[in-house]
Amino acid sequence: CYQRMAREAAAAAEPTVSTNTDPAGGSGRDDSDSTVDPADKADSLAENARETAVEATVSTNASDPAGSCGGDDSDSTVGPADEGGCDSEPASAPALCEFADVETLELLSARLLNTMATRVVQGGLQPSDAMAEVRGLLSEKLSSAKKGPRGLAVLHARLEKLEARRSFGGRFVSNAADKVAGKARELEVRGEYRHGGRQRLALELVQRYDTTREWHCGCDMEQLGSTERERHLTSCVFRPVGCSHAGCTALFSARYEAAHDGSCEFKVVRCALGCKESLPRRDMEAHVAGPCAMRPAECPFRALGCLAPGLVQGEVASHLEEARDAHLQLAMARLLQQDQELSELRQAMTEMRAAAETTAATSASAAASTIAGLQKKIAALEAGQAAAQAAAKKSAAQAKDTTAALATRLAKLERERG
Repeated sequence: CYQRMAREAAAAAEPTVSTNTDPAGGSGRDDSDSTVDPADKADSLAENARETAVEATVSTNASDPAGSCGGDDSDSTVGPADEGGCDSEPASAPALCEFADVETLELLSARLLNTMATRVVQGGLQPSDAMAEVRGLLSEKLSSAKKGPRGLAVLHARLEKLEARRSFGGRFVSNAADKVAGKARELEVRGEYRHGGRQRLALELVQRYDTTREWHCGCDMEQLGSTERERHLTSCVFRPVGCSHAGCTALFSARYEAAHDGSCEFKVVRCALGCKESLPRRDMEAHVAGPCAMRPAECPFRALGCLAPGLVQGEVASHLEEARDAHLQLAMARLLQQDQELSELRQAMTEMRAAAETTAATSASAAASTIAGLQKKIAALEAGQAAAQAAAKKSAAQAKDTTAALATRLAKLERERG
C-alpha cells in the first residue's frame, strides 16, 4: 500500500501526468506475494514514503487537495479497474505524512473486504456497487457531538449499519457467514478487492475518521524543511518496521518495536538460568528443562543420604568424583543397617518358629501367617541389600575408572612436559 502511495505521489508531482493502464495501479505484481523479508519490506515502505513527502513539496497541482480518493464519490461509478480500491492516478501528491498503525490498517482492510462481500451476498449488489457504497463513507459527515461513539468507533458503527442494510432485491441467505467468507476469498482471488487497494482505502478512512490522530500520523509535511522531513520519516512512530530477528516475519508500527522485541520468540537471549548458552526465546523452555548446565539437579546417591545443597546439572559429574569416598561410606552404612535388620528379623523368625512348635494346634495357622509376613519383609530387605551392594560395586567401579583416567591424563601430561 505504501509503495503504491509513493508511486502515485511521484506521478502527480511530474509536470506531465502519464496514463496508467494497469488496473492494479501500475504495480505490475501480485500484492499477495509474502516472500519478501519483513525487514527489507519495512525499509522499502519507509523509503517510498520518504520519496512521497519530497515529491509533495514540489507539486503545483492543487485542484484536488484531498487526493484522488478524498472527494465526493456519491456520483461516481466504480468500474472493474477501480474495484481494487484507490488505484487511479491522484491529482496531487499528499501533503500529510501517510504513516498509520500497521495492525489497524490490516484489520480495517479485512473488515472492508468482509463488508463488501456481505453486501454482494446479502444485499444482492454487484462488486462495483458494493465498493461505491464503502467509498461513500469517505464523504459522510462526522458528528461534532461530545457524547456517543467517536473516532474509528464511528467508522465501525457505520460499517455494521452498511452490512445490515437491505437494498431492493436483497435476500436472506442461509449459512450467511460461510457464504460471505467464501465470497470474500473469491473476490480477493479474482482481484476485484486487491489487498493493496483495500489498504489504501483503509488509510483514507483512518485519516478521515481518526480525528484525534490516535492511529495515524497526519503530520503536515509542507510545514517541514527537507531535513525535518527526512528526520520525521525515519522517526515517525507510525512508520512500518520489520522485526530484525532471523526467522520472524512480523511487521508493525515503530511505536510497538520495543514491546515486540520484549516478546519476540525468535530473539536470541541468554539462558534464563544463567548458563553461557544463548538461543531463541521460543527454545528457552525446552533448554532449561533439558540440557541446561544450570538446571537444578539431585545427587544419584540422594536415596542413600547424600543431600548436597545447590547442586546443578553441570556439577553432577564433578560432585560424584569429589564425593566418591563419602558416597562409599553412605553405601556401606546402608548395607550394615540392612544386615542388622536382617539379623533381627531372622532371630525373630527363629523364636516364632520355636514358639509355634510348642504352641497348640489351634494357634498354628496364626503363627504361619505371621511367619509368612516376616518372610516377605526378609525378601524385601534382601532385595534392598542386593541393590545397595550393586550400587556400592558401581561406585567402586566408577572410582576405579576415574582413577585410571586420572592416571592416564597424568602420564600424558608428563610425556608432554618431557
